[in-house]
Amino acid sequence: MGLENKFSKELAGDLRHDTASKIWEARNKPNDFSSLKKEAGDDKLPEEYSAWGELSENFEMMKNNIFGKIFKTEKYREQERILEETLKMKKEYDIEKIREDYQKKFEEILANCPLNEEERGIYLSTESLEKMPLNDYLILLKRLSGEAFYHVTRYGVRENTFTSTGGEHSEGQGEFVDSFTPLLSDGKINSFLSTVISDEENAKRIVSPGVINDLKSQGMSAEEAAEAITRSYYNTPYFLDRESAHFSYGKDLHKMYGGENGYKFYFYYPVEYMLQNDFFHSARESQINIGAGYYNNRSGINQQYNDFEIFNYGQGVPIDAGILCIDGDVEVDPKNGSQYLIGEDGRPLKNEDGSFKKPETTILSKEYWEKYFSFHPELKPSKVMYENFSTYAESENKDLKTWAKEKNFYNQSADVSKEFSDYASQTGESFKKIIENIVKDEYKNIS
Repeated sequence: MGLENKFSKELAGDLRHDTASKIWEARNKPNDFSSLKKEAGDDKLPEEYSAWGELSENFEMMKNNIFGKIFKTEKYREQERILEETLKMKKEYDIEKIREDYQKKFEEILANCPLNEEERGIYLSTESLEKMPLNDYLILLKRLSGEAFYHVTRYGVRENTFTSTGGEHSEGQGEFVDSFTPLLSDGKINSFLSTVISDEENAKRIVSPGVINDLKSQGMSAEEAAEAITRSYYNTPYFLDRESAHFSYGKDLHKMYGGENGYKFYFYYPVEYMLQNDFFHSARESQINIGAGYYNNRSGINQQYNDFEIFNYGQGVPIDAGILCIDGDVEVDPKNGSQYLIGEDGRPLKNEDGSFKKPETTILSKEYWEKYFSFHPELKPSKVMYENFSTYAESENKDLKTWAKEKNFYNQSADVSKEFSDYASQTGESFKKIIENIVKDEYKNIS
């Protein structure tokens, strides 16, 4: 049973009964001249028929055309056909209006019936949302606040960069960048440290030979150099930041973190899902709030609701628990899915004026990615929308703010704090061993 049917039975029984009665009544309205004449009796047609073109006039003509009725003249048969088609159109219109009225009232019922604690456990678990089809997911959202987290990922030439209080965010500017398909392959939005610990090759990307060479030139032993590098990533006030998956709140921030202009890739998650399963910490605001204010960085970009950290002991946030949103109407190269031509060396080709070259032959991005997923079905998330999708709350939600305050990482009990401390210690040791191996190998290569 789909959620729409389930919720309508549980929450809208009277509305369902009333709607069914109205549809039954509409379906039993007249189909032809004789049944319409019977409903009209000796009087004129009911007012409900007056708005339907020349139906009333046609009816009167047929009623008075005794000769045509007896001999079934061509004119009479044509009038009969037109009347029956008009009655059919009216019936379909009336039924559709009844259904639209039901849907409007049903959605109002859903919006006024937030999930209770038991239902949260049923519908907001990771396992439930991962398996939930898109249609059910969208119905479930109607019983939630509308507030959501967004995680932008990149595919294509990086055109969007920015500067913040945390430093420059311009790595890969002007280059073809793909953080999207590796994320599909991994299946989770992971923290920085989880990504490094899971694959030593990732660690090698953050510890350049130049940095190691510089530390050795300062007279440090391999162990001392490894300790210095570990401290710079691990033993800092930003440890929770690096142990968390990062999201924006309230809107996607493609203009800050995305790749090509006008070509978005991001994952959508209702706030309630995160609060049900994980802890969070906000690097910008003190709590989840509506209209909490914002600041503009030096590039003039609105950074409202930026940098929310979702912490769940390195498990990562599964992409199947959210909705993948891709702009589906972008003209892209059928060979690479980018708006630009990419050379054999993986770099975008440029025109003489320095702008990126665009392909002469294109297809829509939706077609490209549907083909991609047909060849790689194991990579396709369970819920994909080829459009920008976002939701928001109509008004301040005090219950949501209270719940968010309870799940803020720094409001947890001593037991949770100790659990985090133990986890941080274990993670730090794992990270340190990886760095030591890299440094020792590099020291052997330095003359």
